[in-house]
Amino acid sequence: MTSVSMTRRGAVRSIALAATLPLACGKVMAAAAGAVDGRIATTAALLGVAFPHSRLTPGYYRGVAETYVKEIAAKPAAISEHDRGLALLDANHIAPFAALPPVIQKGLVEKVDQEPFFKAMLWRGAELVYRDRSVWKMVGYEGSSLEYGGYRDRGFNDIDWLPKPGAKA
Repeated sequence: MTSVSMTRRGAVRSIALAATLPLACGKVMAAAAGAVDGRIATTAALLGVAFPHSRLTPGYYRGVAETYVKEIAAKPAAISEHDRGLALLDANHIAPFAALPPVIQKGLVEKVDQEPFFKAMLWRGAELVYRDRSVWKMVGYEGSSLEYGGYRDRGFNDIDWLPKPGAKA
């Protein structure tokens, strides 16, 4: 059996280190959580600019953003590209993208709309937003016609939103 001798100073140093370790881990975890929350907030704001509907709440866009970020988090290259794109939006030095007024957000999105991260988010975001049946009524989509014989028998001549022939516009 070996004996370990420890000085009082060494014991105090070990105790201090052990006491600060949970605090340091907590700060690292809080920073990671803050980064994820910032990623979701920016992604939600970006979805709101890409798919603007006044009836959809910020909470709805946040839920879609959480789903999207969770999906791409499994792919390191995708999350890295997404974070690079979000950094472009947040690099305006005025305020974080999510905190900017809509008119400024739109202008910033127009500068990055050809970036790969934006195109990927746009394709998947459109599916996540518009596959939700609760959104269909808000945007005027009546649903699938396949089970009703297709558009030949239902919907192809549904143009009640146009003015009647001969009516003044």
